[in-house]
Amino acid sequence: MKLLLIMNPGSRSGRGRALWPWLQERLTSAGVRFRCAVTAAPCDAVRLAREAAPDETPVAVGGDGTINGALDGLLQAGRPDPELGVLYTGTSPDFCRFNGVPTEPEGALRALLEGASAPRDAARITYRGYDGAGLTAHFGCSSNIGLGAAVARRANTYRRWLGDAGGTGLAVLRALAGKSAPDLTLVLDGQAYPLRAVDNLTVAKNPQIASGLKLALDLRPDDGRLCALAVHGRTRLGLLRLVPGFYSGAVAADPSVFLRFCSRIEVRSAAPCEVEFDGDPRGLLPAEIAVLPRAYRLIGARP
Repeated sequence: MKLLLIMNPGSRSGRGRALWPWLQERLTSAGVRFRCAVTAAPCDAVRLAREAAPDETPVAVGGDGTINGALDGLLQAGRPDPELGVLYTGTSPDFCRFNGVPTEPEGALRALLEGASAPRDAARITYRGYDGAGLTAHFGCSSNIGLGAAVARRANTYRRWLGDAGGTGLAVLRALAGKSAPDLTLVLDGQAYPLRAVDNLTVAKNPQIASGLKLALDLRPDDGRLCALAVHGRTRLGLLRLVPGFYSGAVAADPSVFLRFCSRIEVRSAAPCEVEFDGDPRGLLPAEIAVLPRAYRLIGARP
């Protein structure tokens, strides 16, 4: 096996890069064949994993953005038996926490070198780019439609000065201040649910949404299910009262929110509405999200 290390120099605000010499030295000492590729733009992880040689296993060296980019590229490549490795150097290990991948450097490297892997679901999303073009991508955590895009856009800036939790918390408050709430039509496994004044819709494969925000849900990494949770019809004060529940996970049990499990969801809106997935705003509705059961194998993951 030859590893393709997809390395993000901006992970953990640039501090993740300090681990690179140690990782490469350890891999060399272990006699592992590897090649390093450094990302220079957000889309590079997707491209590098998609263009990996047939004998190379992509390994994401970065945070959740790098991991999900590498996963997207891996699945776009259409390999017969896709495998992904992770050496985590980010700030908010939502992907690793849910999938049971070690985040401490020694443990992560040991799990990668041992080579054991477990099947994992992914989600495929089709949506419209900001230029109107139809796009298809994949993710391993969650998509947010509505406030989630505004939160992600601000959080990516605020985290540089306030850290992960603080930056995300401030981004949530700023997004609430300028919120809009379009009407959405959800179609879950063929069943239509019109919802009025939706502040945010989360479509989750991973209940760890972002930076401490989470949902207390019975989701497993390979159960072939998605969860759709919508917050709708609430005032700004009502939304503020829900925020602690997103940090504890208890919002999933709140009777005022819409919650359903499904394998496929279509989302439509008459008004423009942004789509975010795995930490970055991506485009606009309409969108369709489908689970891909056991779409790949994750090296070092908990069985």
